[in-house]
Amino acid sequence: MDMHHLFTEAPFRGHGAGHSLVEASKIKARALSCSYMTVGTHPDNHKAQAFYEALGFERKDTHPPALRFNYEADRPK
Repeated sequence: MDMHHLFTEAPFRGHGAGHSLVEASKIKARALSCSYMTVGTHPDNHKAQAFYEALGFERKDTHPPALRFNYEADRPK
């Protein structure tokens, strides 16, 4: 499963909305029998990269225009 254009507006950041959206997406991916999820970020968006890494995504590709992170759906948290 590939997540596209997932973001929260600035006033809502830091309140758990993004975390909840990603966790719900992980649940949906498992329900659909997806073996992994990917999400891309702009190479300079270090805040988003740290966010996804904190949620269990691993950096897989460091080539522009986007960094790719994979989350192995069957991997324990």
